[in-house]
Amino acid sequence: MKLIILGENGSVHVQKWIKAISNVSEIELYVISFNRGLQLSNVKYLYLKQITGTKLDYFLNVFVVKKYIKQVKPDLIHAHYATSHGFLAAFSNFKPLIITGWGADIFDSPKNLFMKLLLQFSFRSANAITVLSQITLSEMIKLTNKKVELIPFGVDISIFKPLPISTISPLIKIGTIRTLTEKYGVEYLIRAFAIVEKKYPNIQLEIVGDGPLLGFLQNLTIELGVQQKVNFHGYVNQNSDFEHYITLLQSMDIFAILSILDSETFGVACVEASACAIPVIATSVGGLPEVINNEVTGIIVPPKNALATANALERLITNETLRKQLGANGRHKVEQYYNWEHNTQQMVQLYQQVITNNSTKR
Repeated sequence: MKLIILGENGSVHVQKWIKAISNVSEIELYVISFNRGLQLSNVKYLYLKQITGTKLDYFLNVFVVKKYIKQVKPDLIHAHYATSHGFLAAFSNFKPLIITGWGADIFDSPKNLFMKLLLQFSFRSANAITVLSQITLSEMIKLTNKKVELIPFGVDISIFKPLPISTISPLIKIGTIRTLTEKYGVEYLIRAFAIVEKKYPNIQLEIVGDGPLLGFLQNLTIELGVQQKVNFHGYVNQNSDFEHYITLLQSMDIFAILSILDSETFGVACVEASACAIPVIATSVGGLPEVINNEVTGIIVPPKNALATANALERLITNETLRKQLGANGRHKVEQYYNWEHNTQQMVQLYQQVITNNSTKR
């Protein structure tokens, strides 16, 4: 099978799909993307032209994509993110085509009439459509009458796993792995941490990620007097620097994901934390309550609510038994629903099905 993945190779999530599919022996994989991100030796990369450095480049590359398709002669194209690479794939008029909707492309883009029409055009061209979560599937039916496949974005449970407990440390580490933008609510985690730190000095906050709010958040820790207890680790790419990434994650005793928008449709990082048997505090937005079961695998709190988050932190800080139980339940749920090996098999089976169906229609 000759497959083209059309997507943002600079995204660690798209890279994860590329890596998984590239390891399937019967697939010869090509990636069409802008020239950025990790590159694998067993994948052939074809680059889009960066002309303006804006979203206009997607429209300016339509004939570049057509040229690459003519060269490769693929059996199938799989486009990730419906409004950008999905449009490029749809405009190429190549079939069979699979489009995966990720989140903001389905929740935020349709608020603009032009973008909504663009999405509908792309979906009309697709032979199959996939999403990562049930909430995105529910939103997708407003945009297309085609069947939508739910294939979660799971984790490799053989490497995302609990650390064997060797020594008991009195220090309790609270952590998050997020892009430092307003959407992900890291400000409220810092404010909640500052509340509980006054009562429990044996806690520490680990923030993994980078973004435009870094300076603001660092200044906030100074303003709240907790700068000595908060570590900013910067961006860590889990594909190119996995050992550092997993070491940071597994060192956490409590994980928090406090997004404030419904376009947070899945929360991959909280699945990774649950796989490591770490209890998760998550907000009641988007697909997070779908991944984290309240009082079973974690605690659900309202968005933008530092006090409620502080109360949840206090419960977990003071109750080791609860931490362990929620963590163990989270690991069990990931094994059931978010096993990456199974998710990859689901996608490959869909590839084969779509190719077969398209052949019979000719």
